[in-house]
Amino acid sequence: MRRPDTLDDAVALVRASGLVDAADLRRFLDLYARTGLGAGPTDSRLSPSGVLALMVEEGLLTRFQSAEIGAGRPHLWVGPYRVLDELGRGGMGRVFLATSPAGGLVAVKVLSAGLRDSDDARARFRQEARAAAAVAHPGVVRLIAAEPEHDPPFLVMEYVDGVSLQAAVARHGTFSAAEAAAVGAGVAAALAPVAAVGLVHRDIKPANVLLARAGGVKVLDLGVARFESDPLSRRFDEVVVVGTVDYLAPEQAEDSSAVGPAADQYGLGATLYFLLAGHPPFPDPDLGRKLALKSDADPAPLTALRPDVPGELAAVVAKLMARRPADRYPTPAAAAAALAPWADAGPHFPARLFHAAAGDDRPGPATAIGADPSPTPPPPTRRIVRPAAPRPVCPPAPPPVADEAGATTLRVAPRPGWWVRWLGRGRG
Repeated sequence: MRRPDTLDDAVALVRASGLVDAADLRRFLDLYARTGLGAGPTDSRLSPSGVLALMVEEGLLTRFQSAEIGAGRPHLWVGPYRVLDELGRGGMGRVFLATSPAGGLVAVKVLSAGLRDSDDARARFRQEARAAAAVAHPGVVRLIAAEPEHDPPFLVMEYVDGVSLQAAVARHGTFSAAEAAAVGAGVAAALAPVAAVGLVHRDIKPANVLLARAGGVKVLDLGVARFESDPLSRRFDEVVVVGTVDYLAPEQAEDSSAVGPAADQYGLGATLYFLLAGHPPFPDPDLGRKLALKSDADPAPLTALRPDVPGELAAVVAKLMARRPADRYPTPAAAAAALAPWADAGPHFPARLFHAAAGDDRPGPATAIGADPSPTPPPPTRRIVRPAAPRPVCPPAPPPVADEAGATTLRVAPRPGWWVRWLGRGRG
């Protein structure tokens, strides 16, 4: 559809969207007709963008819905789920905040339009649903429903009111040693049931770990996870490297189809390094040199970058990032136990991450590495007069979670030559 040119066009698109109850829309139009909506052709509120902005102020639409309708895209439903906002996007698709038919908030991941004709992409989407369904743990985002054959294919997951580790460092700076250890122990505990069902996540990184406002960590995005005996992964991943360059294990760059749970330990160690240092273990901008360093060198010692980090904790992080898988911890549970002695984040964590990013509560300086791509606008006011038994309207968009923001996938062809393909945004 084309963008609305007139007030009537905008109202027609709102009606076509099915987002606003007909009675609410009629009350809105009647109210503003009586209070100056039709005062004159120069009134800015008569423009399509003006009337859509007024609907946001009255709580009839979210800002995301208003922007999409203003761009001529009024189809904001995924199956029975009503889209409220965009939470993030990556190589495989977009993630939206939506309301379920029962009225609760959910996260809906939709396969990208450009991949819907790809058999491999659809197979990976089905595999993500299978992987998510196989794990039931409070530290892993829960799958609610999967519709891989729907047009478009989509997954429905629990919505977590929280912030990603990537965004947390961008806004508030590096973590204290105790905070990082607490996060690491939580992620390791969540990886234990993942490994127990034969899964390897393969993309543990700051953008894929959420800190819930209510406390606790949530591991998300099983889009590149594989079962160790899965034939699809072995067929496809023998010729590509799957993962995010800064956080993938050295062996994952050599053969992504053969990695085991130890690769996720490396991702955890690199994530903890980022939380404490403010940058990945090897921040070299040259991809080839970065991969070579992963195999042949150790990152700068954390104790040199952060003298306040206990040497024993720095040693745990170094062991998680050992170049040889056999030199890492034997199980995720063992890694969690190694981090436990320092995992005392204190009474203000994670609450401090949901306050203004200023003050004396941050252990280190913020960095540009963890840039948050989608700040959420302030919630709309609600001035319209509702009937005695009000009908629920769209809630304001909560803080972003950046679940797939900055996702980067390095794909490397087998020798003798190699090529790189980026999926997603940024160079996470």
